[in-house]
Amino acid sequence: MSALATQVNQWLSGLWRYLELVSASTPITGPVLWNWLTETFRKGISFTSLSFYLFFPVCLLLFYLLPKVAKNFWLLVCSYLFYYLCTFDNQQKAHPEFLFLLAAVTLISYFLCIAIDLAEKRGWRRLLLIFVVGIDLSLLVYYKYMGFFGEVLSGIFPSMIPQDSVSTSLFLPVGISFYIFLSIGYAIDVYRKDRPAELNVINYALFVSFFPQIVSGPIARSRGLLDELRQNRPYNHALVNEGMRQMLWGFFKKLVLSNNAAAIVQLVFATPERFNGFELFCGSLFFTLQIYADFSGYSDMAIGSAKMLGLHLGNNFNRPYFSRSIGEFWDRWHISLSSWFQDYLYIPLGGSRKGAARACINVMIVFLLSGLWHGAAYTFIVWGGLHGAYTVLSRLTRGIRKWLRSVTRIERVKPLHALLQWVPTFLFVNFAWIFFRADSLKNAFTFFYRFPIDFTINITDAVSRQNSLRNIGFYQNNGPALLWCTLALFIVEAICYKTPPEKLSGRLPFILRLVLVYALLLAVLFFGAFGNSGFIYGAF
Repeated sequence: MSALATQVNQWLSGLWRYLELVSASTPITGPVLWNWLTETFRKGISFTSLSFYLFFPVCLLLFYLLPKVAKNFWLLVCSYLFYYLCTFDNQQKAHPEFLFLLAAVTLISYFLCIAIDLAEKRGWRRLLLIFVVGIDLSLLVYYKYMGFFGEVLSGIFPSMIPQDSVSTSLFLPVGISFYIFLSIGYAIDVYRKDRPAELNVINYALFVSFFPQIVSGPIARSRGLLDELRQNRPYNHALVNEGMRQMLWGFFKKLVLSNNAAAIVQLVFATPERFNGFELFCGSLFFTLQIYADFSGYSDMAIGSAKMLGLHLGNNFNRPYFSRSIGEFWDRWHISLSSWFQDYLYIPLGGSRKGAARACINVMIVFLLSGLWHGAAYTFIVWGGLHGAYTVLSRLTRGIRKWLRSVTRIERVKPLHALLQWVPTFLFVNFAWIFFRADSLKNAFTFFYRFPIDFTINITDAVSRQNSLRNIGFYQNNGPALLWCTLALFIVEAICYKTPPEKLSGRLPFILRLVLVYALLLAVLFFGAFGNSGFIYGAF
């Protein structure tokens, strides 16, 4: 019941405060309600905040009540309002300048892409493409990487660039990495003549700013979302129900799995020097769970809310921790980003068409830039470089592994073969996540030199193991329930091998479907951690 009480206190504390005023002969008036709404929205907005559940029903209801000609304009207004509410920082200060930045990126891309489409000479088309991509990347570098690059150059040329002259105080515009990549992808599609330029400025502005995806993706493609925006989208009861089920599945991942794991992860990664090897290993495993539940949970909520509005965002995750190779992992993890880099960077660089050596170089370029895209820090670059090295090593050892399979005939024992592929893949991914989460390279390396400390004794001795789990806050953060719910997550994903859970649940008998929905709701209410409503990828 404590989690339920926490939820009520978290979401409705402001309302209770005003009800207490009423009991003291203070009437509920328009100004009182307005103050409560203002206070609620000034806390920002996310899929797990009360403000979203005041915002989204109004958005959804009016969308289906309005005529076709007004639907996209209404969604554009809602998207810009949502984005404005996302700009509130921890001091409850808004940053409306980010709205102007979003509008500027949209209009520049809109007009220049029309010019690209109209230009007949290839040279002019290429020049215009370079111009629009250059503007987008310049804004991204200025806001996201200027401080980092300044620190790097200051370390190389300390006499020319003093450390105290480097500014790192820029507040990062929400979702800039996502809508900049979306804009660049659209411009390249128009340049390649994969699609004509969009002439309806409302449709294009909504494509760039569509509120379910603008903060953390998925990164939409113009051949999908933009084309759907041109179509009439009447109310579809089945699609709305499917969207609600997918949002509920996302809530379960975020509130029960990610947020409970987050408290353990924060404790371990803040001071890794305090913990023994077993505790650090558990902390890394909990982050592996946290980031998947957090980001895939966000994607489920984004895709589900878009479905309720009659729009389809691409699937962003497909059981990535079931992968049996690093290549397969990246086919299943953050699919929209992986496919973006493949289509707009890896293939234009030459892909694997220019020999093995060039292909390996292209792979490393893509993964290093992917790491840098996630954040301006050496830890992200190392994370990307590790995955690049994994992929290159996999390519170089392909022949050796094929020979070993033929000699040992391991493929005849399919379960053992699958296990021998899955275990190292999962451990390699988990190893790289340590760099992704660590506050610094020093903290990351602390993990590795302390891993051997008391690792074996904590595995074999029950008392030591329980003490270690207590040290990392396992029992204080719904640890047993977290493990059971994690097991439920992977059982569901194993069952839903070809059909996503939200679609498969729609085919079940009504009673069974109702039982599953109530089971998820009860898990969220009793085991959900509601104190942290932020999403990891919201910082990128």
